[in-house]
Amino acid sequence: MSIFRSGLSLVFLLIMSNQSFAQAISKDYQKNCAREQVAEHQGVKGKALAEEDFTAYCGCQAEFISKNASNRQVNELVMNPKAKPEWLKNIEIKAMKACITDPKMTT
Repeated sequence: MSIFRSGLSLVFLLIMSNQSFAQAISKDYQKNCAREQVAEHQGVKGKALAEEDFTAYCGCQAEFISKNASNRQVNELVMNPKAKPEWLKNIEIKAMKACITDPKMTT
């Protein structure tokens, strides 16, 4: 019985730590993503865009990365959220394709 409780506790801790990494990626990544999007889209629509205009897109992209990156990659992003390693660029391209076709995304 004691081994079962220890095992269950360990599984719970692993799940919780993975969620906290995902949240850390999500928060920092979304801020950086929104800043980058504002800079890339300056003057495109004829109106000034704000970081809030990219909340849904950057949230979708952060969620995609959290689900598709390995634990090592997640740790790398948590340690340096502004880093742009090659693996991240590849996942971002896939995320962009997934998020732009997401029905929740509107322009």
